Amino acid sequence: MSEAHFDEYEHFNYDYDKHIYTGHSGKQRSKREAAMHTNYFDPNGHSRKILTKLMNTEHNKKETVKTKS
Repeated sequence: MSEAHFDEYEHFNYDYDKHIYTGHSGKQRSKREAAMHTNYFDPNGHSRKILTKLMNTEHNKKETVKTKS
């Protein structure tokens, strides 16, 4: 295919599409956006699960004190 009829912006469009539609990032995101919105390692472990368990324990302790009174 001859590229004689392409102007300078055609190559920009091809290069731009190459970066957008690759990388299996989904939702038409670029690789940079996919990397920004990924799950990162949490050194604290299952912090959300532990926090929920502690909150429920405190709530249940308060409920048992109310029912005993």
